[in-house]
Amino acid sequence: MLVRQACPLADLPRSEPTVTRLIRSRPITPRGETTLHTPHARPAESTPTRPPPPGRQSPPWPRSSSRLSPSLTPTSPTPSPTTSSPPPLPPRAPSRRTPPNPASAHLRRLIAREDLAGAARLVERSASCDGEAPDVYLCTKLIRNLCRRGRTSDAARVLRAAEGSGSPVDVFAYNTLVAGYCRYGHLDAARRLIGSMPVAPDAYTYTPLIRVLCDRGRVADALSLLDDMLRRGCQPNVVTYTVLLEALCRNSGFEQAMAVLDEMCAKGCTPNLVTYNVIINGMCREGRVDDARELLNRLPSYGFQPDTVSYTTLLKGLCASKRWDDVEELFAEMMEKNCMPNEVTFDMLIRFFCRGGMVERAIQVLEQMTEHGCATNTTLCNIVINSICKQGRVDDAFKLLNDMGSYGCNPDTISYTTVLKGLCRAERWDDAKELLKEMVRNNCPPNEVTFNTFICILCQKGLIEQAIMLIEQMSEHGCTVGVVTYNALVNGFCVQGHIDSALELFRSMPCKPNTITYTTLLTGLCNAERLDDAADLVAEMLRRDCPPNVVTFNVLVSFFCQKGFLEEAIELVEQMMEHGCTPNLITYNTLLDGITKDCSSEDALELLHGLVSKGVSPDVITFSSIIGILSKEDRVEEAIQMFHVVQDIGMRPKAVVYNKILLGLCKRCEIDNAIDFFAYMVSNGCMPNESTYIILIEGLAHEGLLKEAQDLLSVLCSRGVVSKNLIEELH
Repeated sequence: MLVRQACPLADLPRSEPTVTRLIRSRPITPRGETTLHTPHARPAESTPTRPPPPGRQSPPWPRSSSRLSPSLTPTSPTPSPTTSSPPPLPPRAPSRRTPPNPASAHLRRLIAREDLAGAARLVERSASCDGEAPDVYLCTKLIRNLCRRGRTSDAARVLRAAEGSGSPVDVFAYNTLVAGYCRYGHLDAARRLIGSMPVAPDAYTYTPLIRVLCDRGRVADALSLLDDMLRRGCQPNVVTYTVLLEALCRNSGFEQAMAVLDEMCAKGCTPNLVTYNVIINGMCREGRVDDARELLNRLPSYGFQPDTVSYTTLLKGLCASKRWDDVEELFAEMMEKNCMPNEVTFDMLIRFFCRGGMVERAIQVLEQMTEHGCATNTTLCNIVINSICKQGRVDDAFKLLNDMGSYGCNPDTISYTTVLKGLCRAERWDDAKELLKEMVRNNCPPNEVTFNTFICILCQKGLIEQAIMLIEQMSEHGCTVGVVTYNALVNGFCVQGHIDSALELFRSMPCKPNTITYTTLLTGLCNAERLDDAADLVAEMLRRDCPPNVVTFNVLVSFFCQKGFLEEAIELVEQMMEHGCTPNLITYNTLLDGITKDCSSEDALELLHGLVSKGVSPDVITFSSIIGILSKEDRVEEAIQMFHVVQDIGMRPKAVVYNKILLGLCKRCEIDNAIDFFAYMVSNGCMPNESTYIILIEGLAHEGLLKEAQDLLSVLCSRGVVSKNLIEELH
């Protein structure tokens, strides 16, 4: 008789957590998968359980039903619920000094020689004659060896032969074949085998199949299998439940996971550390980091000490929430408790620090990584080098490049190319050329990406001749001059205004141009106002089966809006959709900018509602255009309302947005309100720019407050905020 145990995570009032109820209410039916009606699973080794904590403790967090992201990736010494392990072989019975079985002795020799085909034939022959059958233990071992090699059909024949020999085949043999079926995706065969087993299945029978179903996202089928398992009187173990919990957190939502956790505790199955780590991960991926932190703190009261996976998972959740102070605190706690970080921990921290622009901290963690004996790798160093280069610190990137050997790894082509890109952006051309030579000396030859990186930046800077000289060197290093290289040259000619040279190069390309080639050339033609050539180029794209994409259309829409051809721009957007190309936010923002220049605010608001109805989320640029035209048409109150909408949805308006409202207030001679709004701007941490002060000065002058305007202008000029020629303009 099972004793009902209190689940330490769940004592809030909830509906009865039966698995059957979960199945009925579950909205999941993955595409392409048939629903299983018979259980099957690959055995997995159960983690020893500990006694449950005394009493029933109340969780400090509210339940939520939001979906949960994928499960843990870190590794730790704690066994993972998703790591498959073969079912244990049955224990050998103690020897009773019976005469040796010749068939068993022969079978043992064949298995030892790995003659599996001969061993399988021996078992089948033994079943067809009246001789003594081989030992079931050896048959199970043969089935396991066959399954490991993917020979599940041969393993099934051995099992049938063992059944026909008259010897009692135990559950271990069936579990071994079920595990083999699951490993190679033969789920229907595993299901049929479980349904036809003459012996009672156990948790090792079902768990592999439940795991495979969960891995494939078929959580409803996995829960149905669990329900069938319980109906047949087979009690799931902690691994079975933990696999299900992980899948529920990943696919169905945290509430369903907690319901299964309740069921687990009610059946007398105590969660282990892996189970709690899964729950911590689920909380973090739902953004419930404080709840996860509280659970980690309570683990000792449940009889467990947090391990590397526990801390790494919570650190990942804190990093994702950009709670850097909490990250530092938890990392320090981890070290103090002698829970050593592993490569996964350090790798995750370095990546998050680089993503957050905290390069110095990333370098410190990289050094700690080597101090703790964790292996760094070239990819991780490249991430740090790239972050350093993005901050313009090319010399520091150079230093790390040269120091990579001390971190136990060597620079690769990506390492050099990243630093090369930083040098080119800083226009340190001589250093860049020297680095190319160093690459060759260090047996790390540049590839197409290296050359194209260099060539693209040279072309952007207008250094076409140097780019062409570099292209000539590509073949010397065995690199192919492809469409990416030619696109860079075409762009270089267009940037310099040499459209005819760009067209000539385009016509002589030895490789087929792509959409980027056409779009680059189209941009140059539009900037040169060669509309006929641009139209011919679009027609050529369609003829050559290179359809324009949204970037191509956006180039044309932008050009029409700049020239005031608003009707043509709107017509072009309609043609986009006819060609199966969906306008994006850039398209709508470009149109909106054109509308605010030539049309009314009602037209702008109509376009705003239209893009929202199409599922496009407006950004600060979108709202800036709307606020601008509302202020321009003396609808300042509505502009301010729109401004607060921007703030309410979490966007931070820039100075240009504040300036548009200030301009509207000053035009209405509401200088006091303008000054109040200016103070509100500063209090929100938005720094005024020169245009802000010019609007205020002109507003003061417009209301006849010339002395106040001159005094403010003098103060601003003395601080270098605005240019001195504004004083003369005001006088």
